Formats: sequence, structure tokens, C-alpha cells
Amino acid sequence: MLAPIRDVIHLIHGPVGCAYYSETVRKKRYQVFSTALDETDIVFGAGQKLEIAIRESLNLRPGSSAVLVYTTCAAGLIGEDVQAICKRMSATLGLPVVPVNCPGFCGVSQGDGHDVAAVALLDHFIGREPVGSYLENHVNILGEFDVQGDLKEIEYLLQRLGLNLICVVSGRATVENMARAHRARLNIVHCGRTGRWLARKMEERFGIPWRKVSFFGLDETIAALQSIATFFNRSGENEWVEREAEATRRRAAPYLKRLAGKRVALFFGASRMSSMARAFKELGMEVVLCGSQFGCREDYVESRRCLGKGTLMIDDANQRELEEFLHHFRPDLLVGGTREKFMAHKIGIPFLVFPQETSPYAGFNGFVNLAREVATLIGAPVWRLMIPANLVEPPASEQGSTCGDSLAPENGFLLEEEIMMNPGNYAMKEMAHKVAVATRDGLMVDEHFGRADNFMIFTLQGNKVKKAESRTISCLTGHCAGDKHKDAIVKRLEQLADCRAVICLKAGQCVQEKARQKGILILEINDTVSNALKEFLQYYAEKGGYMNEGTNL
Repeated sequence: MLAPIRDVIHLIHGPVGCAYYSETVRKKRYQVFSTALDETDIVFGAGQKLEIAIRESLNLRPGSSAVLVYTTCAAGLIGEDVQAICKRMSATLGLPVVPVNCPGFCGVSQGDGHDVAAVALLDHFIGREPVGSYLENHVNILGEFDVQGDLKEIEYLLQRLGLNLICVVSGRATVENMARAHRARLNIVHCGRTGRWLARKMEERFGIPWRKVSFFGLDETIAALQSIATFFNRSGENEWVEREAEATRRRAAPYLKRLAGKRVALFFGASRMSSMARAFKELGMEVVLCGSQFGCREDYVESRRCLGKGTLMIDDANQRELEEFLHHFRPDLLVGGTREKFMAHKIGIPFLVFPQETSPYAGFNGFVNLAREVATLIGAPVWRLMIPANLVEPPASEQGSTCGDSLAPENGFLLEEEIMMNPGNYAMKEMAHKVAVATRDGLMVDEHFGRADNFMIFTLQGNKVKKAESRTISCLTGHCAGDKHKDAIVKRLEQLADCRAVICLKAGQCVQEKARQKGILILEINDTVSNALKEFLQYYAEKGGYMNEGTNL
């Protein structure tokens, strides 16, 4: 929460690994310093080392307005009197040296760290400037971290209302603007978990009213602007807001058509649950799962108001529990933190990280960005390469078992390459028809029959699929212009005589006729191998298992 404050030094009093983590945990990197505690410091104390580190960091960044010293678990366990050291160094250096008491064992969630940060800001920075009159048409934003340009979108909307920003905690905070933050006419709380406590304390201490709003989603953005406009007696701005909203709907319309009826699961910061749930419902999507690890009762009550009766709400789910919920609901998209990304991909579910890593999602432009990115993500061709596990039957020795190295059908989806690389992991109960697929890379049906050298041979029984072999055809390639090429086509078909059907990109009339004579069905399909096999299964079922004519799918 404090890292975005630009004109202060961030000094982590702990092992160097703590500083390394703080630099890499977010997409945006911030400069941090570390005392790099080691075993000797743990035994004999590191007070002098901390003082040296404060001086050295100021030499490296002259002109800094303050120093924030973050205590870690190591410093907390040895009982280092960081507060006394900071007080002494502040008097010596003539600038604030502020301790931030945030060892990991001091709280059970990330939200507790936000509370510690808010206390440090209120006690040492906010309102330090001499008390003056309110600045008309000026506001603060509390709980906004300027993720991928969100703040720029919000500031644009506020400027259209004739409002200016004094301080943004902490996306655009400096020691100077925090010192005069008490002169704002209104505090706008964007993240409830981060900003609500600070807003209440500033109201008690400075008499500044506050409004909790959200700029995520179309309706939420409209409601936020109308609430702020009403506070400043600017009801005439409603017409402009409605025009902007209508223009946004038109821009997002192409994406909304592609998202209508899709299912989404949400699992991220609790304070954003309700606003993002509304945003995804505005995209035409059904929210089937909604949860967080750090949510409080107030967060869930607010989220429940905007969700349907069929939505499952979960709290503090571990990875295994979340994975089971995803298997059960099979959403078209999971939205969550980076930690959930690889789990979602493993079971074949598209994933969107939030807070986002690409473009702003706040405001009217942000809603269009969200719609475009979700539609692009769900429609990505890679998801067509996933074979539903119910098309593949595990070996008899593993049926009814939950152990073993092979993927069971309950896992939802199997990568096509897993079937192709491990054919021994899958078996058929009885003999099945063979189907040859003309493919060079094993992913797409990308070969004309007359020019195909490589075929993948599958056995199919009912709706079960097994890769049997890869077969190389050794004969001339070409078209039916002469007898020599016609003979080559006959030889090619003879080498596929054990197959009931051949799937290829294109096959000429000559190929179709000769294949029909040999009882081989030719299917022309331009798609992935997995989708081609699905189409064959569907066609085969519709024909009742009887096929004797070439066809084009």
C-alpha cells in the first residue's frame, strides 16, 4: 500500500529475501532498500546496522522527504526497538523517519497490513500542513493504487465534473500532498478495505465527509459520478454522464454478443467483489462462483445483494477446495490473483488476472477494455486444442481410482498432446473403428489428402478416443492429372485400408470416388485435430454408425 509513495525511501529491516519479494510480487516495480539481516544480526542485534542503512539510503537518494522503515518477522522476533531508533534518527536528520510495524505474524491477512499502513500515514503525514480553509472543488481518493492507468481514467471523469485532486492514497501520494490532504471537501473511497478506515478517521479528525463508490463497471461508474455530482450540487452533469454511458454501450456491443451467457468465477480481493460481479453481469455473463481470502462480513453482504440465488459464495478457500469448485461449475472464465492462474490453465479454464496487468478497467473506457480482453481471452484458439476428458477412457486398472499418474475424466479437460504422447495411459473396452487424420504438427488438420505424408491414426468407439499410432505414407504426392498420380492415390488408400475414415483438409473428386470403392469415408474438415474428432463422433452418431459416402463437414 505504501510503495507507490514516490518521494520517500522504503527501507525493509529484515533479510534480503523480504526485499526481493516486495520488488517482484507486483507487476510494477518499486525501488526498495534492505538492511539484509543475517545470522549475526539476529544474535547480537541490528540497531546500528539499521542506522547505517538509513544514512546510506539517503546518500543514494538525496532529496527524499521521509524514510519508511518496515519491520519484518526477523526484526520482530528479536525484539528490535525500531521505534526508538527511528525517533532518534528523525531528530538527527531533520526529516520524518517512520516505523511501519508489519511483521508477517502480526496479522492473519493482507488487510491487516493495510490498517498498519493507514495508521502510519495518519499519524505522521496526513494533515501536517497548518490548518487552513477547505479548497473548493478539491477531493482526495482513498484506496486507489493506479493499476495500469486506472487513476488516469478516474481523474478524467472527475475533471469533467470540474473537480481537482489533492491526494490519492496511495497511487499518487507524496509527502507534500498528504500534508494538505485535510483541506479537501470530500474523500472518495474507492477500495473499502484500504480506504474506509482512513476516511472515517479523517472525518473524525478534520471533519471531511466521504463517499464509498466504485468506477468498475458501467452502472457503478454512472452511480459514482452521480453521487459525487450530487454532493457538489451539480445535477446538470447527469445528461453528460448518460451520453457517455450510451456511447460506451455502443463501443462494447460487439464484445457483449460474444460473452452473452458465458459463466465466470471470481476469486480476488474482497472489496472489489461486488463491483466486479456487477461489471461481469453487465457483460452478459453469469457469475457462478464468488469468493475471497480476506473478506469480512460487510464485503460478503454487499456482494450478495448483486448476485443471483444460484451463485456460490466462498470464503478463504484453499487451492484444493477452489479446484474442486471449478471442476463442479466448469466456468468459461476464472478471474483471480496470479496464484490461481496455473491451476486454471491446468484444468482447461481461461484465466484473467485481477488486479489487471494490461490496461485500465476503471471508468467508461475501462469497461470497454474489460469487455474486449475477456472476449479475446475466452475466444482464444488455444482453448480449441483441449479435449474434454469424457472423450477419453482411463485404463481399466485405474477406473474407480483417484490415484495414479494419468488424468482422470473428473479433471475436466485433457491436453491433446497428453493423449498423443502417452497412448498407453488410455485403453478401449473393445475394438473400435480407426480414423486417420492428415496433420503435420499434430494440432491442426492442415494437409490435402494428395499431398499428405503423415497421418495420425485414432481408434474410436462410441464417444471414446485413443491415439493408436503416427503413420508415414511412402508414395508419390500430387493430383489426379495422370495415371501415375492416380496409382499413387490408390497406393495411399491401400496403406490406410484398415481405417474406416480419413479426415483431411481437402480431397478431390478422384480421391472421393476411389475411397468410396474401398469403403473409406473421406471427411474434409478445416479445424483442430480435437475438434475434427468431435465432428466425426457427432456425424457417426447421427448416421447410426453406418457411413458409405464421402462428405464435407
